[in-house]
Amino acid sequence: MIYTGSYYNFKSKLYNTYSISGDRGKMANYEGKCYPKLAPKKDFWQVWHDNIGKISEEENLKYYIREYYLQVLSKLDIDEVYRELNNSILLCYEDIDDFCHREIVASWFEIFLGEEVPEVKPAKYMPTIINVKRTERYKFIKDYLKEVIKSNNDMKGFTSFTAYHLYEKSEKLKARAEKLEELKNKDSEYVRREACRIRCDAEIAECEYKILVNKKNKQ
Repeated sequence: MIYTGSYYNFKSKLYNTYSISGDRGKMANYEGKCYPKLAPKKDFWQVWHDNIGKISEEENLKYYIREYYLQVLSKLDIDEVYRELNNSILLCYEDIDDFCHREIVASWFEIFLGEEVPEVKPAKYMPTIINVKRTERYKFIKDYLKEVIKSNNDMKGFTSFTAYHLYEKSEKLKARAEKLEELKNKDSEYVRREACRIRCDAEIAECEYKILVNKKNKQ
């Protein structure tokens, strides 16, 4: 499982943490591990920062979410990122009441992988972590991120983001299998079977999602 939190709550080296901010936590005297792949790009961050108080908060937030997805998240292999960061806490500066890109990262994992990413802080007097309730802003971030993803991707007829992700994954494996076949590599058959299996998983995920939506609509 992956968690998110603020540098200022995690100064102890007892926890497995990664900085995901652009300066690697320098201003918070963070000395732990870093994961720069998830750091915001300076140019759009600066535009967002300069627009604070000049345009509406909602418009500015939408700008940040859109640019962070297009310039950062869309360039990454989400399965690889999750695998590399599993069982860790992703850190940045802001408090839970302030907007931070770690909320977008958490939404990204939840939308495509169905993996909950809680915000946490250390428990008092013991080396455990406790969940911190996210603000209402988090739902807005997640909903708008879905809109951005839909408007910038051909969803191939899928309504479920998880199903779409699995379909894209199967297509990449299929392409890999074809290259292996050209090289007469014996692994091609295994890769092709794996691509078929994941494609089936995509169809199942889509069916389950539609059933869930129908149940909600009937309530």
